[in-house]
Amino acid sequence: MQLTPRRERVLKYVVEEYVTTAVPVASEVVARKYEPTVSSATIRNELATLEESGLIGQPHTSAGRVPTDLGYRYYVERLMGQGEMPAAERRTIAHQFHQVENDVDEWVRLASSVLANALHSAAVVTLPGSPRARLRRIELVPLGEQVVLLAVLLESGALKKQLLHVDSAVSREELTRLSNRLTSAPHNGTAAHVAHEASKATGLEQQVLQATERILRHAEDQALQEVYYEGLSQMLAQPEFASSQKALPIIEALERGYLLARLLSEAELGADVRVVIGREHALEQMRETSAVLIRYMLSDDVSGVLGVLGPTRLPYWRAVPLVRYLARLLRALTTEHPEIEVV
Repeated sequence: MQLTPRRERVLKYVVEEYVTTAVPVASEVVARKYEPTVSSATIRNELATLEESGLIGQPHTSAGRVPTDLGYRYYVERLMGQGEMPAAERRTIAHQFHQVENDVDEWVRLASSVLANALHSAAVVTLPGSPRARLRRIELVPLGEQVVLLAVLLESGALKKQLLHVDSAVSREELTRLSNRLTSAPHNGTAAHVAHEASKATGLEQQVLQATERILRHAEDQALQEVYYEGLSQMLAQPEFASSQKALPIIEALERGYLLARLLSEAELGADVRVVIGREHALEQMRETSAVLIRYMLSDDVSGVLGVLGPTRLPYWRAVPLVRYLARLLRALTTEHPEIEVV
């Protein structure tokens, strides 16, 4: 579908006015605020044509127009442009990240807070991980004569711990040598490889490798269910969700981590921002909402997803550059990018 330049301008006005005010947009408003040289009658005709095209709708016969899901889609793809965040705002956000320790969990919490507060919607951020959990290091620490603490550091930065009960006492020096040997051994660090190595090992080494394999497989199972979200109350305060019938399915989806994980996994995320609007959602519970999502990369094979979830009346022109910037910022933090504040 291709609109005339004036119809594109009118659609752009309707989207941005409605997103800002939450009030259906009348032809008189468009004529007075945006097209003062064009008559209200002409604007009414243009609105009628946009309505026939399915890009806007009229909630009541006496009301103004509101964008449809198709209208928002046309706006996002053709009218919004590739806006950038102001440099001052980028520097402020980057400074906030520099104030926290180099803790990935803290970055995730801060990213969700920044998104929720900036967009007055629900922010969703998954912890970073790999499609396959990978081992970085094994540490073994004696806690008693026959009790050993196994600490497994994953490539994602997550640290998993488990107690092992061994058959006989093992010295700290022996555990250190075993830790170093298992860590430095040539392998790709996946659960499958660790299981293969365990099948060839014996004794304590086999016990450690089997426990490590279980940790890796558990990490893979839980990867997409570890989701931070913030700002739910701000999103539900929007007039679209005044009815509990509309709000309850969304609350359920957020409370049940696997539903939100499914939304994130089905978003077909690539290198750039993905916008899912209303009925484009595969999950029926989410069809009153829009999601603006992006995959952030901490390394070439460690990534997560961050984004914002709100009503379809979402300020896309602000949400898209913000989630894009946060994804770049998180990657820059891991590579110590010198120009992080102006990425």
